[in-house]
Amino acid sequence: MSNENEQPTIKLRVADMAYGGDAVGRDPETGMTVFAWPAIQGEEVGVTVTGRTKTMLRAVVDDIVEASPARVTPPCPYFGTCGGCQWQHIEYGAQVEFKHNILRSQLSRLGGIAEPDAILQPALPSPTPYNYRNTSHFALDPVSSSLAYYRRETHKLTPVVQCPISNEGINRVMTFVNGLLAESYSDVAPLPTDARGVMHVWKVTIRASEATGHTLIIFHALAGGAEVRPKLFPRRGSRIAARETSGQKDVASIVGDQPEAAQVIPLHRRAIRRALGNLSNAAGMPSALLAIEVMADGTINRLGETRGSTNAASEAMADAVSGGLLAMPRGAATEAEKPPIGAWIERLGKQTYWVGPTAFFQTNTPAAELMLREIQQHLPSKMGMLVDAHAGVGTFALAFASRARHVLAFEPDAGAVNSGQWTARSSHISNVEFHKGTAEALLPQLAGELQPQVIILDPPRNGCHPALIAEIARRKIPRLVYVSCDPSTLARDIKLLSGTYKLTSARVVDVFPQTYHIETVAVLDLIEP
Repeated sequence: MSNENEQPTIKLRVADMAYGGDAVGRDPETGMTVFAWPAIQGEEVGVTVTGRTKTMLRAVVDDIVEASPARVTPPCPYFGTCGGCQWQHIEYGAQVEFKHNILRSQLSRLGGIAEPDAILQPALPSPTPYNYRNTSHFALDPVSSSLAYYRRETHKLTPVVQCPISNEGINRVMTFVNGLLAESYSDVAPLPTDARGVMHVWKVTIRASEATGHTLIIFHALAGGAEVRPKLFPRRGSRIAARETSGQKDVASIVGDQPEAAQVIPLHRRAIRRALGNLSNAAGMPSALLAIEVMADGTINRLGETRGSTNAASEAMADAVSGGLLAMPRGAATEAEKPPIGAWIERLGKQTYWVGPTAFFQTNTPAAELMLREIQQHLPSKMGMLVDAHAGVGTFALAFASRARHVLAFEPDAGAVNSGQWTARSSHISNVEFHKGTAEALLPQLAGELQPQVIILDPPRNGCHPALIAEIARRKIPRLVYVSCDPSTLARDIKLLSGTYKLTSARVVDVFPQTYHIETVAVLDLIEP
């Protein structure tokens, strides 16, 4: 160790990889656990301590004494500064192995699984380790007037012109957006800070489907970390026209997909500049959702004319639940017969999905195909009822609709429900019923005689709600297929269910290469009396 007046430095051998991206070793002097980045299991490194608690140290590597054979040169010029990727310095095969081992450790330590190797299946690598993301989220950097990512472990921004883990469609559009911002960002009203002194930021989401060729750019405004709902849009007469629906104004615009085409883009750039300049309300607060669609064939449309429902119609459609399985309010919603405004079109398996502009969809389409195949292996070929408990836009509910007589899809987000209902209607799928609400609230309302054979769980990182766990255990649903994006909360929930269910299979499907994030498909079967 160095003296107290200097930044502490340690030389150590790292023995393991931790969930979170760091490598783990022990300080030879104190025996304290050290989490070091970007070290790799097996390496001897010199590290500088950056933080400490009573039991552990955080550190960054400043000297590699003995490198791992798995160490490679990161291809991204922003790696180490940008916080998006943690493992670009690790050869991809080793990344997948580390994720498999981390899942094994979590199942053993937190899940109470005595012999995880008897249950774990070989991990499935992503078919595309780079250029796999179909959706990327950026902030707008006011200094460089360009797209930016947040720096590692800070709220500071790093301007970017490319992203190696985003697909080619997104990277092409990044060039167009950065060019647009370079000439128009000064027209955008500056964003104030909130009462805590937190600066509001502009956010840009770019979604590009390689399967359908459809690209969507969405400008948002974030207020203190929370998205501001649309309130004011460009005046009538601008190229991006406002449209009155249900007493609200909606706006959307579409540009051609050839940013270099001088005869097409300048007109639209001026229109977009006007729109960005108008995305402020009387108080100077941004009130944005500006959707710009980039068509593969270069055609010019207007989203408001071609896909026309508003957020209000999305809410109405989500609440107009069909069928009679749940005791929920119902009503007519003729406006909701239209598809969601600003929908992005993606294809997964044989199914085409309409995805609302802010609705979640699987980020890595090729890896999601592997995930669907893995889930399908654990579903009966014929079921009476399947429940998709965290349905989103209905990715699983619609993909497996042919295997069940009836499918219930639970989802609290109205835009996602609207998207799923439109996909079902346009695909002529009549046995999938979407319900707006959480699974923990809706599953107890299901009549007792209507027992699902399988429930698919795909919760957020914090895992399943305790009330949902309790209801599943009470109902004794024969099989659970649990799709998890956090192995620690997966292991916790498996432990909570262990009195009623046994884990029979678990497999990593690597949806997020170059990062520490771990996607798992786990299967739990009811313990027979």
